[in-house]
Amino acid sequence: MTAKPTRTQRDEEVEAAHARLANTGRNDPCFCDSGKKYKKCHLAADEAAALVPPQAPDPEEMLAAGWRLFEQRRPAAAEKEFRAALSLKPDWPDALVAIGLARLRSGDQDAARKEFNEVLRVSEKLATELRESGAKDAFSRKEAQAYLRASHALGCLAFDQERYQDALVDLERVYSVDQAAVGTEARLIAGAALLKLKRPADAAQVLQVASKSEAGAGRALLSLGLAQFAAGDRAAAQAAMLQALAANSHFGAALLGRVPGQATNLGAAAAGSREEAVGYAQTFGDAWDKEAKSFLKEVLAGRSADASKGRGAAGAPAE
Repeated sequence: MTAKPTRTQRDEEVEAAHARLANTGRNDPCFCDSGKKYKKCHLAADEAAALVPPQAPDPEEMLAAGWRLFEQRRPAAAEKEFRAALSLKPDWPDALVAIGLARLRSGDQDAARKEFNEVLRVSEKLATELRESGAKDAFSRKEAQAYLRASHALGCLAFDQERYQDALVDLERVYSVDQAAVGTEARLIAGAALLKLKRPADAAQVLQVASKSEAGAGRALLSLGLAQFAAGDRAAAQAAMLQALAANSHFGAALLGRVPGQATNLGAAAAGSREEAVGYAQTFGDAWDKEAKSFLKEVLAGRSADASKGRGAAGAPAE
């Protein structure tokens, strides 16, 4: 049974002041028997006692308000809230990464990169602890999320600017301690960076782990097949691509440009959906050269032929 909080003298004084204010008229005799009217005696003191003391600003509430503005696509207003939170809680990784993301949405990549690097600076001790503990699900820890978000964002920025070696350093910080959704996304981009650097065997090694994750396994298998094909292992590439196509039958059509339109919300794309396939093609399609797409067509043709053989003369599955 929860114990009731102890009443303090201050609590009793506030309660008594509220009672007098509620039950005593301004022109009534004061309760203290001074002979004065209440308004000329204790009214001011009771009003002061009954006032609710102002609360100190809460950085958590400011951060939450900033994220609401961010989701409304108001990055400048969001940044003001994030910076107000940071002023109350200096070197707070959650506020620093939020400012970086707001700057990124505003189109200021240099300023965003500066904030993300600040997150890495203040998170050095945490990063060391994550690695030394052998963490595999770091993003599930709230205190690690800002560090992982900043590292992932820096990796994406470097990749987009074709600084692939830098991207690998940043992304490895993420997937070395997380094998869930965030780590899988980092491995997918790292795999693409390694392919750009003409290191398909290394790409396959990075993508093998991602292909076994529940999050994004289909996309990882597809990239794994591409890496294995580039490395010259056509049998392994075919097996991986077939697994990917079994997970999402839209992958082939999306990569070959047979699906119109663009994915609008990649983060919310469900596994196996057309939007997931279109999003993959938009993000990683340029890694698929003519030879890789030609091989994918062969895999698709063989898959269709196998499916046809599995049907009886009347179109029913063969026994």
